[in-house]
Amino acid sequence: MSKPSSAAGFSLAIVFIVAFFGAAPQESTHPKPFATATAKASAAPSKRKASPTPTPDPVYGRLRWREVGPAGAGGRVAAVAGTAADPALYYLGAAGGGVWKSEDGGTSWDPVFTKERVGAIGAVEIDPKNKNVVWVGTGEANPRNDVSYGDGIYKSTNGGKTWRNVGLKNVRHIARIAIDPKNPNIVVVAAFGDFFADSPNGGIWRTSDGGRTWQHTLYVGPQSGGSDLAMDPQNPNIVFAGMWQCRRVPWTLTSGGPNDGLYRSQDGGKSWTKLTGRGLPGGLMGRIGLAIAPSKPRRVFALIQSKAGVLWRSDDSGDTWKLTSSDTLADQRPFYFSHIAVDPSDANHVFAVSEMLAESKNGGKKFKVIADEVHVDYHAIWIAPNNAKRIIVGEDGGYALSLNGGDTWSFAQNIAIGQVYHVAADDRNPYWVCAPLQDNNGFCGPSNSLSPDGILNSAWHNVVPGDGMWIVPDPSDNNRVWGDLQDGSISIFDFRTGVNTNIRPFYANSAADFALYAQPFRFNWDSPIAFAPWDPHTAWLGANVVFQTTDDGVHWKPISPDLTRNIKSHQQASGGPISLDVSAAEFSDNILDIEGSTVSNGEIWVGTDDGLVQLTRDGGDHWTNVTPRGVPQFARVETVAPSPFHAGTAFAIFDDHRSGNYKPYLYATTDFGKSWRKITSGLPGDQYVRTVRPDIRNANMLYAGTEQGVWVSYDGGAYWHSLKLNLPAVSVRDIRIQPTFDDVIIATHGRAVWILDDAHGVQDLTQARAAGAELFPLRTAYEYHEHRDIEDAYENYRASNPPNGVIINFYQAAPQKRAPSVQVLDANGRLTRTISGTRKVKKKSMPLVSNDRSLNRVVWDFRENGPVLWTGAPNEDARGPRAGAVMPPGTYSVRVALNGRVYSRTVDVRPDPRLSSSQADYEARYQFLHRHYVEYSDVDVALNALDALKKQLDKMLPSLRKSNGRSTAVQQAEAVLRARARLFYRFTANFHNDEDSIGRPGALREDLEDLQRVNAPPLPASIAYAATIDRRYREVMQSYNEFSTSVKALNAALSAAGAKSVPVPPAIAP
Repeated sequence: MSKPSSAAGFSLAIVFIVAFFGAAPQESTHPKPFATATAKASAAPSKRKASPTPTPDPVYGRLRWREVGPAGAGGRVAAVAGTAADPALYYLGAAGGGVWKSEDGGTSWDPVFTKERVGAIGAVEIDPKNKNVVWVGTGEANPRNDVSYGDGIYKSTNGGKTWRNVGLKNVRHIARIAIDPKNPNIVVVAAFGDFFADSPNGGIWRTSDGGRTWQHTLYVGPQSGGSDLAMDPQNPNIVFAGMWQCRRVPWTLTSGGPNDGLYRSQDGGKSWTKLTGRGLPGGLMGRIGLAIAPSKPRRVFALIQSKAGVLWRSDDSGDTWKLTSSDTLADQRPFYFSHIAVDPSDANHVFAVSEMLAESKNGGKKFKVIADEVHVDYHAIWIAPNNAKRIIVGEDGGYALSLNGGDTWSFAQNIAIGQVYHVAADDRNPYWVCAPLQDNNGFCGPSNSLSPDGILNSAWHNVVPGDGMWIVPDPSDNNRVWGDLQDGSISIFDFRTGVNTNIRPFYANSAADFALYAQPFRFNWDSPIAFAPWDPHTAWLGANVVFQTTDDGVHWKPISPDLTRNIKSHQQASGGPISLDVSAAEFSDNILDIEGSTVSNGEIWVGTDDGLVQLTRDGGDHWTNVTPRGVPQFARVETVAPSPFHAGTAFAIFDDHRSGNYKPYLYATTDFGKSWRKITSGLPGDQYVRTVRPDIRNANMLYAGTEQGVWVSYDGGAYWHSLKLNLPAVSVRDIRIQPTFDDVIIATHGRAVWILDDAHGVQDLTQARAAGAELFPLRTAYEYHEHRDIEDAYENYRASNPPNGVIINFYQAAPQKRAPSVQVLDANGRLTRTISGTRKVKKKSMPLVSNDRSLNRVVWDFRENGPVLWTGAPNEDARGPRAGAVMPPGTYSVRVALNGRVYSRTVDVRPDPRLSSSQADYEARYQFLHRHYVEYSDVDVALNALDALKKQLDKMLPSLRKSNGRSTAVQQAEAVLRARARLFYRFTANFHNDEDSIGRPGALREDLEDLQRVNAPPLPASIAYAATIDRRYREVMQSYNEFSTSVKALNAALSAAGAKSVPVPPAIAP
């Protein structure tokens, strides 16, 4: 039962509040090509006029994407670095996930390259004379099919806190950075201009002034670049470089050419001489990896892609060479690996960095696999020059550390750099996310783990082996997902049994991969899986045709002809001219996307990897090529997304970067593909688009993923705004909206999966901007019960769960005279919670509710206003809870005053769907907790009064004794202090630390804290125990009120003695 407000009433409670600042766009001047969010779904779209006026970019302030992982699967690391100066300091460069730094030997890592324009990393080096100076080469130099570009060289002089681009901005890929150990202003760089187009920027670059100016000292042709460097640590004038011709086109890869070879400089990289003969292989060479033995620097190793062998060695600083190994274990796929390192204390101890990590202890003659328990596909290695036992390697699963020369390894998996191809979400509550990963299987895990620890690696489940490409939850059964790996190998995984059943529709032997042109069916590296929106038992798989099954993959049938260009010359074995590399990554003329309309049964859109858009309107009986005119001929159509509002409306992207064209191509049609319009205004002109997705609530709204970020359009694509927020530069490959929670989910190819929780504020931002203020609709919230399953290791990864409460989004166009406050009322109109005021953040007062021109976000945690805090508590935690009892499920109103007007929305708060508790159970829990929070608040009011009294008496007694001796006033004051102490310890044991309770029993306050932990309807035992606490509460409060009377008598004595009165503790009615 509630008590009237008094000195014992509740104070404002502070909950977990996240206030976000931002601004919405101006009302667009573009004609609206699609119906507004409030229009009926059947409303006809209007035509867009040419040359729209750009709309100002909206500002979202601190609205945030939430990283969810997975991290346990790792991701490709292309560069690693350490320093002899600090054995705990490491950097790593992820192929698509930026630069990371560890200062504790790999126990934890921080991303330190999050504000730069690109996220693909090829090289990282630490200045050997100053560990705070770090050089980063952007753009990965391992040119597999998912390789991403950079924009030159970055340098930090403060340990990665800030970065400056110091040149080579037109170089797209950096393979190696070599720093002169005697003069670190001299830096030599192996660069590849562009793997997809001719470039004048490939080769070797050199600076002698710390990056202020650069000289292009070695260039051999527009298709060639530097593959590696090795600098003599004792004589840095001696530098070796590998030159490599490599080209990717959409359907093949070539590695090697007539200009390739091994070069040597004897003046620190100023000039170069090509080394030929002298034992080196004749004929064509490809990628070259290099290393010099630090303990014997005239010994040089060269991994050379050649038909004549694998590893060559020179013992006279490159004058003569000898083939030491033809074992491909040392370099299994030269274009992808080709790295080698030498133990700094033993010139015969060599490490080959390839598909497996291998070592030789006889100078490169014989290799054996080590670290086979870690991962596969190694790309980088660093060995401490002053301690050969300390090694860090980078591979497709992340990184691994060894402190005993490679005998054992630490493989922590604590950074989320997964390279996700596509993303999907099911309709559980909370929903699960599925993320198929490059070379790291495919995983499904919760968007909310319901654990106070957040989302751990253990929360994710491996459901697809190999290179996971697509995972799609079965719409008829949340316990099953359909997934595939390369070349159309599709399976169904059942969470109940852990069984993965292969249901591939077509099999061929391995020889068929080398003669793809002769096969009836061709599958892409990432063959699409989809379900018919109108029939949850109809599934599709993309090859060069659309396969369909209605019986869980037991039987498949093509429902289309070959929907590709079917150019046989594009279906040859990939690789050459030295060695083939047939892995399905270059399989061409096949389907990349299949999407059915949610508003028009039988409407299926298909995108191919050779630039075509195909459409059927009758479930596959008839197909029409509806490709827009003027799009690049062989661009990849990775997404064709139909509108969830209008039949015949769809959005398609065309990615032409594999032909060296980095421009964005994004198109929309409203007439089943008869006509298309380009919708790229506002997008960066040098970033190709990877995906597009229409919003599910706002028919004018689209999301787009580009190679470096995510974008949003509020006017059907007429103009685009960045929605990057806190997202680092990263390739965004897929975007989905989970309909129940209205969350936007993105698949990044380098930083795993991210979620924008509750998109209502973004979806309705245009209307709010026009109105000047708005409290956005509140999504249904669930009072989840959190539980910690395991005690996880400190170094393991953990991602954040969404806020556990009601997310409140509001917009204001101008600041208020006073900061806004948010009020929550129950169904009876009783004010249960007020959110206002400030909180301390790093000793600085921050408003709980912002007062800026912005989109703001506040979270109500289901609790009512909290009890009064004990201001004299021994520490901050002991002051008491900042919020009160959890309110029962029901309908609540949220109010906020903006611009002189009160805005109100209702929200449905529902129980945890996993629990069977009744509404009466929740009400009983609330009443139980509410009563004891009130008692707790009364205790703190009393403690605050007792503390104030003691402070006053302690201050006045010395002077009172001096002037009055042992007078009645002095004796009464001393008696009051003694009585106050006895009463104080009846209220609280005043524990300072957690385990103080082991040494002495708690008092009333501590027992009331125990009762606050009740999270279910109170049982007879807890009710009986609470009754004893209630009786003690009344007894202590009676004593307190009697004590208050004695203080009044003291004041009479003080007055008679001519002294000031002391504060009388207020009476509290128990």
